[in-house]
Amino acid sequence: RGNGKELDALYSDVLISVTSFFRNPEAFDVFKQKVFPKLLAQRGDDPLRVWVLGCSTGQEAYSIAMAFTEAGDKASRMRKLQVFATDLNDTLLDKARHGLYAKSLAEDIEPERLRRFFVEEQGGYRVVKALREMVVFARQNVIVDPPFSRMDLVSCRNLLIYLEPSLQKKILPVFHYALKPAGFLFLGSSESIGGFTHLFEPIAKKHK
Repeated sequence: RGNGKELDALYSDVLISVTSFFRNPEAFDVFKQKVFPKLLAQRGDDPLRVWVLGCSTGQEAYSIAMAFTEAGDKASRMRKLQVFATDLNDTLLDKARHGLYAKSLAEDIEPERLRRFFVEEQGGYRVVKALREMVVFARQNVIVDPPFSRMDLVSCRNLLIYLEPSLQKKILPVFHYALKPAGFLFLGSSESIGGFTHLFEPIAKKHK
């Protein structure tokens, strides 16, 4: 009751921060084959907007930015990307902004991606500046804070499974509101849209 730092530490411990680069790699292949080509083919030159919820230390947000850049290599036209990555944990958000990860990263990232998207530094690998500039990290609570809007893609993986069913029912329409009419929602492998089949239709059922 009398120690704010202890309260912050307890709050951080309660939050779950399991994440990795290119988690479920096959799902990112679907991005490159089905999602990004459609978004890049749309008319207009406005930046594509992505909202990543529960971003933890940033790996998911940076993975999406890498996959988008790779998809652009094969596209007839390229557009800018803006990723808004949100979480409740300020300490993890600060780590995400710095984009510095342990040397063990090399075991999980393909050599080509490591060369293209990371710079080796003392203590680890840092995400290249061009990629870091695509991503804005911010504290946000999807349950009570106003959502982002006019998004082309919302990625909320392995967050809904920790919420009560009543909150899941509240949040899924929020995602629909946040997305443009031709936008995409990306969920975790154990999650679903539940009864909201009138709001979303599957493009890759296995990979949500």
